[in-house]
Amino acid sequence: MRHPRWKQQRCLLAVAGLAVALLAVPGLPAPGAAGAAAPAAPQLRLIAAQPSITLDSFGGQVYLDPGMWVAASGSPLQFDVHRASYTEPITITQIIYPPSGGTVRRPLPASVISGFNYGLIKFLKLTVRNSAGKVAATETIPFCPDTYDPQRTGPGSPRTSPYPQQCPTDPFPLSMVWGVQKGWAADPAESNFLGHQTKLPIGVYHVTGTITPEYTRLFHIPARDATTTVKVTVVKGPKCCPIPGCCLPGRPNGPRGHSLRRLPADVPTLQNPPPSALPDLVPLPAWQIRVSHPRKQTHDFLNFGATVWVGGHGPLDVEGFRSHTSPVMKAYQYFWSGGKVIGRVRAGTMGFDSKKGHNHWHFEQFAKYALLTSAKSVAVRSHKVGFCIAPSDAVDLLLPHAVWQPFSVGLEGACGLQTALWVAEEMPVGWGDTYIQSIAGQNFDITGVPDGTYYIEVIANPEKVLHETTTSNDVALRKIILGGTPGHRTVKVPPWHGIDPEP
Repeated sequence: MRHPRWKQQRCLLAVAGLAVALLAVPGLPAPGAAGAAAPAAPQLRLIAAQPSITLDSFGGQVYLDPGMWVAASGSPLQFDVHRASYTEPITITQIIYPPSGGTVRRPLPASVISGFNYGLIKFLKLTVRNSAGKVAATETIPFCPDTYDPQRTGPGSPRTSPYPQQCPTDPFPLSMVWGVQKGWAADPAESNFLGHQTKLPIGVYHVTGTITPEYTRLFHIPARDATTTVKVTVVKGPKCCPIPGCCLPGRPNGPRGHSLRRLPADVPTLQNPPPSALPDLVPLPAWQIRVSHPRKQTHDFLNFGATVWVGGHGPLDVEGFRSHTSPVMKAYQYFWSGGKVIGRVRAGTMGFDSKKGHNHWHFEQFAKYALLTSAKSVAVRSHKVGFCIAPSDAVDLLLPHAVWQPFSVGLEGACGLQTALWVAEEMPVGWGDTYIQSIAGQNFDITGVPDGTYYIEVIANPEKVLHETTTSNDVALRKIILGGTPGHRTVKVPPWHGIDPEP
């Protein structure tokens, strides 16, 4: 099962506006200082798309997005978020591009982040007042600049934005780039919608958004540019849609696909692909580890999530071609250099998976999973052997060859219909592919597995059919402790290098 986030993400559209403010950089002269000028930092402003909006209520809960945008003008708003290793703390640095060229790196306090997943924490305070002026609710939400629906603020804005369009949810990223292109804007509530439900009765309210004092000081945002108010009318929503926007007409909920690439007709077969073009497949430790006991079943299952990501020097590009009506495609690994294909090799097979939740082509030699005993012998194997390879989670976007914006994120219809003659499955450097193993056959049946210490093993490139920079990092282990009784099994998951994504 693909990470469930992709069923929920592309559900909202909105519009944007403009921006203003100035930032002093530690270690550089302040604006107006004699003999020098501070580099031009982004000017930030909180703006409302429209003065009033109607929001749906689902069981008394409202997704509180009043359409308020953080806009950047003058220069991009950019942050590099990074940890040198899994044992090192996460740091955040603002990247400033002065008009004279070059870059200025401004370290920010660790207090503005909480890991990679939330962006700038406690960024925007939303105060909801009813028609009598009484406060009905307050929320303080984070701001991830990498929203999936950034907006241009005017016709003079750059046509494209270079920044990623998601904040990570995988617990093990190494680096991220957060940013708002100059002349663009991002909606803080947009990236917060999964956890941001507010209890509000049906009625009319005024919602005031205010950038919190820590950030107005940090980014020198004038008070007039740090607040705005929107009239919100809450009405009873339709029954079809607990996630906002997902069943509204015109929403881009279905597969988007991607444009056809212009590949050379005659790609040479390489005996020894150059190391400078090779990817590096790296499995991350299992996470989101749970025990389940489905109703009307007598079995206990261990569910988990697993990510394999691509480092190295080039993307993972695996393409399958059908011949003679065969149900299996011959797969080839393609190698890129300087934006061009330089060769290919035979690399495994692709098969069509018609099971519910899939219905697309899988590369059949991508990864394997096993539950190992404390002595590292196999206790249970997962039947999951095929994958539709696609980027779902950013893992290390500060690598030299990392791509900030893949051609698509998630499946997006990229893995082909049953009638396909050709399927191209790709993952760029810096990105990973996450699957949640919660389907029978993919998760581990632990019904007859004794209590004790075990390891969830994730193996990338298990049959070594893919060329990569090294195979020394193709295995990841996550320690777990099973307990309980049949029908009520338990699992304890010790932190991994101090990282504890399990509840």
